[in-house]
Parts: sequence; structure tokens; C-alpha cells
Amino acid sequence: MPETMRLVVFKETRARLPIGRIRRLFSVLVRGESKAGTSGQINLIICTDSRIRSLNRRFRGIDRATDVLSFNLDSLGRVDSILGEIYISAPYATRQAHRLGRGLYDEYLLLFCHGLLHLFGHDHDIEKRERAMFDLQTRYLNALRRKG
Repeated sequence: MPETMRLVVFKETRARLPIGRIRRLFSVLVRGESKAGTSGQINLIICTDSRIRSLNRRFRGIDRATDVLSFNLDSLGRVDSILGEIYISAPYATRQAHRLGRGLYDEYLLLFCHGLLHLFGHDHDIEKRERAMFDLQTRYLNALRRKG
């Protein structure tokens, strides 16, 4: 991973996070997705349903909470750039993990991976791109599991 890529985590809730695994996933994904010379900061914000709902309404015109939102903020290249932000709703992630029978930490890792892939230009707006993006999610999450 380039020395100049860094992750900063902000918690607006009391949610417990698998911080070590999130950082390892960040390292694995950045190594696989970033271009030579990529530098800057990515912020991960763990927030409430009301905060993510407000962002979803403001930026996507959808007036409801969601699990994860990603925002590209700055162009690549400057060490002091904030490249993007990933918002994960802790309450939404908790409900979703329970509903889908997944562990909460696994849900956080999946959502973080999904948001990070969006920041690196991947999308799931059409079926072909959705398959490709979800295959990448699986690949990176499996690589994380192999690393421990």
C-alpha cells in the first residue's frame, strides 16, 4: 500500500468496530485498487440512522436511512487530500446483520468494502457492473480472511 494512503475512523455512535480488520481490509483493497502515486485520506464515519438518512435525502433525493454511502471529495494525488468519505449507519448495519444472519463485524467489513470500492470507481448501476463489483467484494473479503 502506498505510504500516503491513510484511513481515519470517526465514530458518532458507541458502536464497537473490528478496527484491526477494517484497517487490514483497507490495506488489501488499496493495494489492489489504487493507481501508482495515489495518495490522500479516506474517512470512515460510523453514524446514526438519522444522519445517514439526512445525507441520503440531501445527496440522492431518497428520504430514508440506508446502510452505507460513499462520497468522492477530492482528486487523487495530494498527500493532504481527503479523497472520500464512507458513512455506515450503525443501527442499520445491526438490523441488517440480524435480518441476514450475519455477524455484525462481518456486516461492517462488507459495508466498508462496498463503500471503498465505490470510492475507487466501481458501481452496480447495471447488472454486468453489479456482478463485477460484488465479485470484487467477495475477493477482497476472502483475502482478508486468509490474512487472519
